[in-house]
Amino acid sequence: MGDLFWNKVFGALLAVALGVMGLRVLSETVFSGGHGGGDHHGEEEMSLNDWAHSRFAYYTDIADTGGGSSEPEEVYDLGALLASADATSGERAFKSKCSTCHTIEQGGSNGTGPNLYGIIGSTHAHRSDFGYSSAMAATAGEPWNYENIDHWLTNPGSYIRGTSMAFAGLRRDDERADVIAYLASNSPDAPAFPEPLPEDAGDEAAEGETEGEATDASADATEGDAVEATVTEETVTETPTEATGQIETVDTIDDTAQPEGNEGEVELAPADAEDETATETETEDE
Repeated sequence: MGDLFWNKVFGALLAVALGVMGLRVLSETVFSGGHGGGDHHGEEEMSLNDWAHSRFAYYTDIADTGGGSSEPEEVYDLGALLASADATSGERAFKSKCSTCHTIEQGGSNGTGPNLYGIIGSTHAHRSDFGYSSAMAATAGEPWNYENIDHWLTNPGSYIRGTSMAFAGLRRDDERADVIAYLASNSPDAPAFPEPLPEDAGDEAAEGETEGEATDASADATEGDAVEATVTEETVTETPTEATGQIETVDTIDDTAQPEGNEGEVELAPADAEDETATETETEDE
């Protein structure tokens, strides 16, 4: 066997390999819509409209209905959260997430942050022995009430822009309420917790809207009744008066040549007059 034979063998193998590769590329192109293969793992999830646009030349956009009926918006009730808060759990959360920068015992020293004894009921930048950031100092005098401390603990950087406190915040509502309850237990001047929102607050608002609509409808209906009553009254006022016994003549002469005086006489008389006429006629006959 010479070199020519082996060249033919290698050429045949190469042709088979190229054919297999070509068939694979062709099948991927056909069955994947010409977008580079059927392996879509790791791709971002696309909407139904995007999918249709990628595969069809003509299509109609599908309206996004949001998955049916919308759920009612949940009302944030800080009073209810604080009513069920646990100061003991708040102490554990404070020690694990706040104690590296703050102390809370009475007479405790400042750390990276100020001592927090008596913080609830005091004001921003209330300690004269701590160097607050310029952003916090600019808000000096504003109260540390439950609403403000709740906003601060949720996200300090969002509550006071430019604060130097590098803390992401307590995003869990129950954990934040526990910490607030613990701070209040270490604040002699802390006011009472705010009252929870009434359960029927939303119902009262809805009833108010319904009553307003009913009032408008009643006003419209009253105006309509007034108009109808006025029309009825005018109609009664304009009723025909009783006949007075006068005679109306109805001229029946037309354009044809007829003798003049072809007139019919119609007497509009009250019932009493008719009775008198009938009596006179009977007397003449007698």
